[in-house]
Amino acid sequence: MCRTACQWAGVPVQEGKVRELTKDLGAMFESPAAIGPNHWLGRNARNRVAKWIGELIDEVRNGNMNVPTNIILYRFTQYRDLEGNLLDTNTAAVEVINILRPIVAIAIFINFIMLSLHHFPEEKGKLKSRDEEYAQIFIQEVRRFYPFFPFVTALVKKDFTWNNYKFEEGTLTLLDLYGTNHDPKIWNNPDIFNPDRFTKWEGSPFSFIPQGGGDYFMGHRCAGEWVTLEVMKVSLDYLVNRIEYEIPDQDLNFSMVDIPSIPHSKIVIKNVVTAKVTWLFLTFGEGAL
Repeated sequence: MCRTACQWAGVPVQEGKVRELTKDLGAMFESPAAIGPNHWLGRNARNRVAKWIGELIDEVRNGNMNVPTNIILYRFTQYRDLEGNLLDTNTAAVEVINILRPIVAIAIFINFIMLSLHHFPEEKGKLKSRDEEYAQIFIQEVRRFYPFFPFVTALVKKDFTWNNYKFEEGTLTLLDLYGTNHDPKIWNNPDIFNPDRFTKWEGSPFSFIPQGGGDYFMGHRCAGEWVTLEVMKVSLDYLVNRIEYEIPDQDLNFSMVDIPSIPHSKIVIKNVVTAKVTWLFLTFGEGAL
């Protein structure tokens, strides 16, 4: 995911640095609710990556580094506000990080895809048909059934009343994402993994909230949700149809208080081989497919 994010954004990273960059980007989203040493690991990781990307931005602006004009790195480097001013280097670097970090974070959902295939092996046969519609409802059920962030926290900005409950300014508030996605008032048999529940789902954007609620134009919903869905579909097809692997004994439990939540072992696989695929060649005019 780190390689893909960097390639898409046009951020040059040497192969020998990919693992280090992945670790730093991971620390940023694995430590938002941490305290003590783990919290500072995330802060230090952000500072390192921001400094490095800031240096790239200065190189582009100084003409010492040529990059295509249609990539994200160039666009953020050359972006000007309404008054015609370039973003300061640090702000531009943060915006580039805000592209890289969330793409790498999708790896957590991919872990849960693998866990769902392990927990519910009968689903694999349905997915081998490469039915895109079933793949879509399957990944939606993965996002509903498993936690990414089990909950999110916020401080009340100003007094307000909701459903006859008064929220006072400064109150620490929790939004139970996992609980909402498993609320029996909203979902039939919520503790059963059932992708078919999304076949004709017409629920509220506030009742299915793995990546925030409401409309992402005006509400608090992740603008990268649609990218996440597409990455998950490609990853699902790869895991089901492109490779074969084994999952050895390991700790596949996950915590409902960790932010983000992820299987403790982060899912170790072994004996990975390319799946046997039978190719059908069809001739169309002068081309072959």
